[in-house]
Amino acid sequence: MRKAIPVKGAKLSIINDSQNRTSTPKFPYIVLKITDKKRLSSSETRYTDKYKIIWCRSQVSVHILFVGTDKIPALEMAHAFDMRFNDAWASEQFEQYSDILFPLYSDDVNSAGQIINSEDQVDDAYSVNAYFEYHPELGVCAASAKEVVMDVDIVD
Repeated sequence: MRKAIPVKGAKLSIINDSQNRTSTPKFPYIVLKITDKKRLSSSETRYTDKYKIIWCRSQVSVHILFVGTDKIPALEMAHAFDMRFNDAWASEQFEQYSDILFPLYSDDVNSAGQIINSEDQVDDAYSVNAYFEYHPELGVCAASAKEVVMDVDIVD
């Protein structure tokens, strides 16, 4: 995420979701929140010598809130992310770090409305919804299996 949002002169903080009674980090920062997860295919199975691996294709929706300052506007951070995410750049970046998460596309940048901070000041905030294809895996121990039984029919 830090590569997708170039910030000069400050450290960009990234937090996962926001919880009540938790102070926000110093500006600028972004908040990531998973808003939806849908299955795109039925489960598939593969085997190793010790495990049965079950996986499926899913789509994950992530709401990204950008909160900026006068010197580092949230709108510029959101547009920088949106342009890179909807380009081949995103696929190249995620390919380096993950083999289960693949960027798809993002919606247009939206105003996050008026966010009032703890000092009763309006924060500079914009948001983007980003969509990923996700391949979660679940391993089941195959050590308890005693034999494999297969039914075979002859087809003309």
